[in-house]
Amino acid sequence: MKLKTIVMTSLIALSANMASASSAIDHLSTKSIKQTLTPTQIETALNQWKEHELARMEERAQLISDRAPIEARREMVKNQIEQEYNQAAKLLGL
Repeated sequence: MKLKTIVMTSLIALSANMASASSAIDHLSTKSIKQTLTPTQIETALNQWKEHELARMEERAQLISDRAPIEARREMVKNQIEQEYNQAAKLLGL
């Protein structure tokens, strides 16, 4: 359970800081995850993160300017989640 918490925290931090993923801390976090977990464990954690973020899609869509229709905001959030997932998967060697 503790390992799952560490992985999820790291993935959330990576997703929040994806633009600066080349920083030393992000690099060390990524390296540590790759050395500690199997690819299957990493994939499971990423999938759980993605499911959690998709469950929060409405909440995230509401935070975007209401000038755009809600359907467009939902689609934008979904695309952003997919992009973050793909970037994290690539960064973690999946």
